[in-house]
Amino acid sequence: MNTAALSTLFTVLKDRIMRGPRTRGQKAGLLAFLSLLLLMAKYPDRAIGTRARPDLKQVLWRGLPLIGHTLSILKNRDRFLDVVVENFEAVQDNIMTTTIVGLGRVIAINDPVLLEYIMKTNFENYEKGYILNSTMSQVLGNGKSGIYSFDDVEGGLEKTASHVFSTKIYRALIDGPFTTHSLQLCSVLDRAAQEGRPVDLQALFLRLTLDAFAKLSFGLDIDSMGKDGRDPFGSSFDYAVVATDERFMNPLWRLTDKLTSKGSKMRQAVKVIDSYAYDAIRKRRIESTEEAQRRQGATGREDLLDLFMKWRDDDGRALTDVELRDVFINFVIAGRDTTAQALSWMYYEVMMNPAVEKNLWQEIDKNGNTPTYEMLTKEMRYATAAFHETLRLYPPVPRNLKTAVADDVLPNGVPVHAGDRIMFSTYAIGRNKSVWGPQAPEFLPERWFEGNAVEIEKGVLNNKAYSDDHVWPKVRKESQFKFSSFNAGPRICLGQTFATLEALTVINMISSRFQFKLVPGQGPPEQVASLTLPMKNPLMATVTRRQK
Repeated sequence: MNTAALSTLFTVLKDRIMRGPRTRGQKAGLLAFLSLLLLMAKYPDRAIGTRARPDLKQVLWRGLPLIGHTLSILKNRDRFLDVVVENFEAVQDNIMTTTIVGLGRVIAINDPVLLEYIMKTNFENYEKGYILNSTMSQVLGNGKSGIYSFDDVEGGLEKTASHVFSTKIYRALIDGPFTTHSLQLCSVLDRAAQEGRPVDLQALFLRLTLDAFAKLSFGLDIDSMGKDGRDPFGSSFDYAVVATDERFMNPLWRLTDKLTSKGSKMRQAVKVIDSYAYDAIRKRRIESTEEAQRRQGATGREDLLDLFMKWRDDDGRALTDVELRDVFINFVIAGRDTTAQALSWMYYEVMMNPAVEKNLWQEIDKNGNTPTYEMLTKEMRYATAAFHETLRLYPPVPRNLKTAVADDVLPNGVPVHAGDRIMFSTYAIGRNKSVWGPQAPEFLPERWFEGNAVEIEKGVLNNKAYSDDHVWPKVRKESQFKFSSFNAGPRICLGQTFATLEALTVINMISSRFQFKLVPGQGPPEQVASLTLPMKNPLMATVTRRQK
């Protein structure tokens, strides 16, 4: 029944109710019930406020009256990513659409070709939009410098950030801070090995990357490793990131924040985060020119805060303290959480696959445990392949959402209306068998080596240990839209080399010294519904010194 017919029916029934011999309360109740029935007739399988899309019937994932798939999303929030994978497998297609209260029409894509169109070919038509900005703004700021987008003045901030990432800087970082903080981690692991005490690898990786990135980029001495993780910044930051994601999943978050303690906890967490950021900015602003030159002379470089404080737009405007704060928060997420979480997932897979562990040892022992830029970029091929395989299965930013600015048609002929949301999950694409072959869900570092295309297509790769004199082939470069763990297109992650070199430094230094084994009784790690991809529970492992 079309809208006009429903409106006519409602008018007729309303007149009959109002003329009948009923009390005012009875009439109000009947009218409310009638309105509900008519709304359910108008929105029989989609969220209220969305339009019917018979043109999408081939990819339509039908939902409940008035709420579409809202209930399903909330119910499966803790395993949302796996549900997305399961749904794509169920429809046996790389695109599907549904509706959600508060979001409207969502078109989910699971195809590198479609992703390239959204992220590159017609990039200007797909923006973050109000929903994403409003849910994340309390923590991430106004969105001018985030890991989700660089929607700023002509990309000026992005160009400024790119200046901090250079070969010269990478060499200095590997010779200095990367190695220094990794040695600090090794000291913690050595004590644990001597005492026979298990450790939480995820917590240690998070402390290491937080200390390193805060110091390298903004001059902050957080010393999370030295404080055994009992630092207010780290705990407040973790809470804020998870709570932000809960808002994204809950269309009524503004109400629930007021009715529960979540709102006050979030404000307190953001207050702690802000105090660190603004304190660093304040100290840097009052720093004399002589002090700045002395500090830069000691490190041999300008850090991110230096560069962003010097940045000017075309009109000569500098960034405000609030904008600098936003830069700080976004880069901490990009530089701390993603690398630490990737290392956590990688070492879980290493502990589950003894052959992978032996191959890492073989490569590291051959090249030594004093990492250099040349070693990490040219010689540690197996470690690089294992790290890329980890990012494929456990991407740092596992999902993203864009909003269509204008009507459009995707390359596969599916129409998109202005205001439609486009959701893509790098987590799902990484597990897509039509993209990565029949063994897509498996952790197989060898898929990254040149010359393995036939084995990948046939699905006959396996993890096997190689002899000490084995020479690993070159690591294959994949399309950034197929392997989109570092984003893609104009907004590809600036820090991907930074993150990779930091991770390889850590891998080299701890795997050359220690062996890790999962503490018995732990099930497979569960994900936390978050902006990034942390493990829900500690990754408990025993540590022993390697006997070479």
